Amino acid sequence: MIGVGTNLVTCPLQPSLGCVYKLVEVNGSPCLKLTEDEEKMTIPGTKMIYRLYDAAGHPFMDLMALEKEPSPSVGQELVVHVLGQLDEARTVMPTTVESLHRTYFRDGQVCEPLPSLLEVRNHAQMSLNLLSPAHRRLHEPQPYPVRLPRARHHCVTSRNPAQP
Repeated sequence: MIGVGTNLVTCPLQPSLGCVYKLVEVNGSPCLKLTEDEEKMTIPGTKMIYRLYDAAGHPFMDLMALEKEPSPSVGQELVVHVLGQLDEARTVMPTTVESLHRTYFRDGQVCEPLPSLLEVRNHAQMSLNLLSPAHRRLHEPQPYPVRLPRARHHCVTSRNPAQP
């Protein structure tokens, strides 16, 4: 296996976009990347992303769950774990839950019309405006968390990179 880095394929003096593609499922079978670096591990399986809001109407975290897991519910307590700090648990109760997952292409076909650039810009601006001042401030902003439900946490922490 060979990894090709951005600096190898582009001149370091030219602007480039650093992106990472991580394979998590092939033909319905979950896949994972084995590594000793916890931040580079993949979480196998197709996922859904939910934005959870507090009583003030501010998003306070994004939740990454498997597509097959039940959706979080408004007013229902949920035990979550910090992505990248899997030993830290927290109980939350959202007042609003928004699914962020949209499928625009499936099997090479457009299945939902793509939004215009203006619609994308307006949505991004609206999303930024909803963030709490603690997340928006320019000086020492509070990090915006992405968390896993308890079931995903167990799967991630029980993996042993030494075993296939």
